[in-house]
Amino acid sequence: MSADPRGYYRILRVAPSASQEAIKQAYRAMAKALHPDLNRGQDTTAAFQAVNEAYSVLSDPSQRAAYDQTGSATPPPMPTQAARAGTPPPVYQVEPYTCVDCGCVSPKLRHIKYTQVVSYLIGSYKTNIWGVFCEECASKRLTKASLVTGAFGWMSVPGLFYSAHALGRNLTGGQQQNLINLEICTRQAVYYFSRGDRANARIAATDAQAFAGGVNEGWWNDDEKRRARELIPIIKEVLGKV
Repeated sequence: MSADPRGYYRILRVAPSASQEAIKQAYRAMAKALHPDLNRGQDTTAAFQAVNEAYSVLSDPSQRAAYDQTGSATPPPMPTQAARAGTPPPVYQVEPYTCVDCGCVSPKLRHIKYTQVVSYLIGSYKTNIWGVFCEECASKRLTKASLVTGAFGWMSVPGLFYSAHALGRNLTGGQQQNLINLEICTRQAVYYFSRGDRANARIAATDAQAFAGGVNEGWWNDDEKRRARELIPIIKEVLGKV
């Protein structure tokens, strides 16, 4: 029998001999790269679902052993369309998002973009610094970007305007997209709830509810509102149990 009968190792781009930690790291990298909300204009849904299916088997030692021996392991069933449209789906255990700088898991993770400006007398170079950060790492990134901009961003005519805009944005918390942070907070809430950590589940779910409100208050993107409506039942389910 093939060492990879359903192509799960190939999907995650790891060898059949890969460690559980290597599989987890590969999954996190690919899930972030293929997430539909981070790939607007490209249909990555099928690839994203394939990555999750592969990981649901290979992350479980008993399922992985059965898959390696017989290829018979099967991932847990996905909720049906009727279930998604009707009653709230059951809460599944999921992998949490982690801070891109320190790797920690936190109920307060945010996808944030900061701007840094450096000027060279006749021109300026503007850099966008973005990622999913915990509160401590976000503060460090903000401080560094703002200090560099304040020290080196104003030394040209364009730099004066770029620096003013960058500092104004950085000092108000950077640029945050409601839908992406709604997705992050919802996943963190489900993760903490599945581990019995009610306090952190409540923090993440409450933040997710606020971001969902921000999405629904917008008037320009019906797709984002539709996605928020899909996540609200999950948020309410978590809040109702914590």
